[in-house]
Amino acid sequence: MNFLAVFLGGAVGATLRYFVILWSPAEAVLWIVNIVGSFSMGALQAYYLQKFAPVWKVFWTTGILGSFTTFSSFSAEWFTHFEVNPFYASFYAIGMTISCFLAASIGFLLLRKKGEQII
Repeated sequence: MNFLAVFLGGAVGATLRYFVILWSPAEAVLWIVNIVGSFSMGALQAYYLQKFAPVWKVFWTTGILGSFTTFSSFSAEWFTHFEVNPFYASFYAIGMTISCFLAASIGFLLLRKKGEQII
């Protein structure tokens, strides 16, 4: 059952990512998918994952968000920047990492129930 959930979620996430590619400027795509994905992962961690069956966890996290965001694309883009300008590439990597961490934190904090313990 988990395999099917990951498979279907992956199809949804990849399709969503493709729409972002079609409708966004090329230089903004990774920022958009990684920040939205990080926010969503934080929100899911805070609220949904504590309430739904494990199959839904892999559907949303490994399936949808795993195919929507991708560390390999970030790494490839970072390396491309690094070849041209290592200084810019360093700020790019730091900026992406901090932005995604903040987005995940905000998603988590917004959807966490008041007074609930952080897991």
